[in-house]
Amino acid sequence: MVRKLDPEKRETFLNTALNLFVTHGVQNTSTAKIAQEAGTAAGTLFIYFPTKQDLVNELILKLAREQSENTKAKLDPALSARDTFFTIWQSTIHWFLENLESYLYIQQVRDSTIIPDEVTQETETYFSYYYEAIQKGLAENSIKPYALELAGTFLYYDIMAVMSQLVVQTDESKQEGTIRIGFELFWDGIKS
Repeated sequence: MVRKLDPEKRETFLNTALNLFVTHGVQNTSTAKIAQEAGTAAGTLFIYFPTKQDLVNELILKLAREQSENTKAKLDPALSARDTFFTIWQSTIHWFLENLESYLYIQQVRDSTIIPDEVTQETETYFSYYYEAIQKGLAENSIKPYALELAGTFLYYDIMAVMSQLVVQTDESKQEGTIRIGFELFWDGIKS
């Protein structure tokens, strides 16, 4: 008989792992600690995630899906390329600010060897709107003809640069100004 897994328990494991990974680091967090904090036995955790790596991978995929769905819901095909880029920019930053643990986890694992290449490639499929915005800008002749991958990478890392400022900025009333200035710096670099 195949055992049916409880989606709420699975979500509890992912949320508990997120909290512990951010607090203690992925390498310093044991599966036993995740199970204990989630209120179950380690064996139960392994039914849902046979290895710690499976849990690490699923967490990054889950966060990529959530972030992507949030941004896609705000995109409108009628927007100009500039407005599309700004929507992606602002939506991503606000999602990170509202999900700070997610941002910190992504920062911890993004450029490390913790996440296998095939999982990184799968996360990239959720962000096809980056490349669609670039193609729109090229079609409109509103951006310089940079390689798609390079422009997409710049967009992502420029967003991360602004986030690194916002995380330490104590005056929340200045956040929107920082977001706009950061975008203008990015846009001035790619516009034609």
